[in-house]
Amino acid sequence: MLRALAHHLPEARLTVLATGPVLEQCDSATFAQVLPCDVKDSESVRGYTPVLASADLYLSISNNANIDLALALGLPLVFVDILFWMKRRVTPAMRQARSYIIENFPGVAGTLSRYGHEIARPRVVGPLISPQPSLKTRRSTSHLLVNYGGAHSPDIVPGKNTCYPSSMTRLVRELLPEVGWSEESVTIAAGARAVERIRKDGAEGLLRVETLPQERYLELLAASRQFLTAPGLNAPFEAFALGVPTSFLPPQNLTQVCQLPVYQEHGLAPRGLNLLELYPEYPIDPQAPEADGTARVLDLLARFDTDPRARETVRMCVATQLRRSPLELERQLMAQQDFLRVLGPPGGEEAAAEIRHVLQASRRSRQEGTP
Repeated sequence: MLRALAHHLPEARLTVLATGPVLEQCDSATFAQVLPCDVKDSESVRGYTPVLASADLYLSISNNANIDLALALGLPLVFVDILFWMKRRVTPAMRQARSYIIENFPGVAGTLSRYGHEIARPRVVGPLISPQPSLKTRRSTSHLLVNYGGAHSPDIVPGKNTCYPSSMTRLVRELLPEVGWSEESVTIAAGARAVERIRKDGAEGLLRVETLPQERYLELLAASRQFLTAPGLNAPFEAFALGVPTSFLPPQNLTQVCQLPVYQEHGLAPRGLNLLELYPEYPIDPQAPEADGTARVLDLLARFDTDPRARETVRMCVATQLRRSPLELERQLMAQQDFLRVLGPPGGEEAAAEIRHVLQASRRSRQEGTP
């Protein structure tokens, strides 16, 4: 997402505070400075106060942790909310942001009708995805790209409190023979910590398990026969935009538990994949404190890892997706395009225009010495 915004802001000097998979994807050719920082830890961010104080604008991507600090430093705030459709309360960022950019998703319109009057400058944009690569290779007839996303955050650490990367890698290997792919024809893309854990657990077999630069990842996605992914947001959007038939794995975090039913409702994913379906006796309240919801998800993933019945259910769901007939693949692609039409055209350029509007006003104020 940051890269999509940076692509449309070539005149801006972007300093990124990040950790984990986001940090891994930030290169010096795109970003002026990339500083290691746990952006959910206010004390970690305060260590960069001089850097913040010299900025013209504070851009936050769905992170409310440091809004007070940015405002105390007099920085204009632009907030990009990729989970606005899940909001159930007014946040300080809604009231304080000079521009509040909302990535569209089913449910956004209803949430905006409830809270839009609290937001000074709301702007709903389409998917914040990277520009499509110029295709230099023909689509492979045999390659399967599997995506876990970063699979690592300050709250979710492979090998420490989540087994998702290794557990899903074993599942993929188990189902490959019945769907007609060899292990050598499959690439699993994940963050560095997840890749390290998969290899340490010996789960990869002959699969290629890699952390890929974004450009290489998109090229590989565009050239793949099919795409199998955790039910996040932008990874499916990128595949839909490239016309790659997309299948889904179970969720790995709280937001994906909530996102997967939306894909199911739109005919993009089968029933039976969600932790809520596998373990209905253990409900997950999406409005519970994030720490509580995350803990429940991680507990259920640990249960799933050693549950033969649940693993067989998911194996069958995933295999059925990957074995789609030509007619079923055509229907899947049509459903993907229908979903993109609901979301609207890629929103990077429109979001960048909003950021530029605030950035230019901030620079004028600094030059004139006005607040």
